Amino acid sequence: MELPVGVILLDSLGDLQADNTSPILVCASHCGDNGTFARKVKNCRVKAVFLNNAGIGKNQAGISGLAHYEAENILACAVDHNSAEIGVARYTWENGIISHTNTQAEELGIQTGDSVQEAVARIINLIDLSSSGQKSKNSESLMNEEKENSSKVDLKKQTQTQIDGVSITVTDSITFLNGNNSGDIVVCGSHGGVSAGHYAQKHRVKAVFFNDAGIGKNNAGIKSLDSLNDAGILACTVDCMSAEIFNGQDVLDNGIITVCNQLAKTRNINEKMTVKEAIKYI
Repeated sequence: MELPVGVILLDSLGDLQADNTSPILVCASHCGDNGTFARKVKNCRVKAVFLNNAGIGKNQAGISGLAHYEAENILACAVDHNSAEIGVARYTWENGIISHTNTQAEELGIQTGDSVQEAVARIINLIDLSSSGQKSKNSESLMNEEKENSSKVDLKKQTQTQIDGVSITVTDSITFLNGNNSGDIVVCGSHGGVSAGHYAQKHRVKAVFFNDAGIGKNNAGIKSLDSLNDAGILACTVDCMSAEIFNGQDVLDNGIITVCNQLAKTRNINEKMTVKEAIKYI
């Protein structure tokens, strides 16, 4: 099916721009949230969003965003992590099967088991989204404000701590990093898919710990580890049932490692270690 007008595909929510005019977002990010992404999506004039359920995971963190999108009056659906690769939006569009919905989606008749393409067609047929394609009057000011405050926002969204004298950067999303994080050891709440790996390489971190997002279709939740190894970055994922996705502090406090890249293995970091134990070997 050809991509309809008004639909945008994004591998990561971190790539969503303030000047977006597409009302339907098909995104390969996880559906975890504490309200941060829901507010961003609303400010970018998105009316409906499709995200990966990331294996659902601990405390159902992988679908926690549904309620936050509902509160912002945004239709939201989570797709089964075994139906579409996390981190690659094209697969969400082509193969995604809905596993969970919020009230706005249910009211439109979108159900578990529907394909993303079926759900999008229903949205287009039943809702007038024409006004969503127009930039709001304050769009330019929102963009300027976002640029002016980007460094402040990034700093607020990450914390620094120490483990046995080793400095650690903790953040809920790898997309919250900035140019000041080069060389950092990062513990984050992001999935370990290819899009997250791109952010780790972009900011040239020394080491990174991700959530495995249930691993999922074609091992998508851990797929960045090999490419990060090639880039000289030590990388591991933790079990999505041991720590909440989009909760970097939980990954640090409770994460149990499921997969390590070769650089991690050469440091004697192994599966079933805790993140805090592994950090001592870096």
